[in-house]
Amino acid sequence: MMARNNSLDSVEKARLLRGLAFRVHRKQPCPEALAEMLGEESRGGRHRIFSAALDLISEEGVLPALQAIDLIGDEAAAIMAAVLDANDHRLLSAALGRLADHIERTA
Repeated sequence: MMARNNSLDSVEKARLLRGLAFRVHRKQPCPEALAEMLGEESRGGRHRIFSAALDLISEEGVLPALQAIDLIGDEAAAIMAAVLDANDHRLLSAALGRLADHIERTA
């Protein structure tokens, strides 16, 4: 569940990464998939934490948006930049899934 301090716990982070991986696997473009997911999440009364990330998607891209809600750190963003550049939805989906696995293991 969402913590009161406007941060996501590891369960929420893994759920969001898996949801994004699923949409990307289904060939939905990552920026569109992330924007839809954040829009859906913000309707659940958690607007503050997701609104900045939504703005970042169109202004700076997916990776800064994921970092804004603390789904990935700087090191993961550096690696994910190469994954995004590969323009392979299967690779991107697998990488997002592995990040979710990592979050669950280290929680």
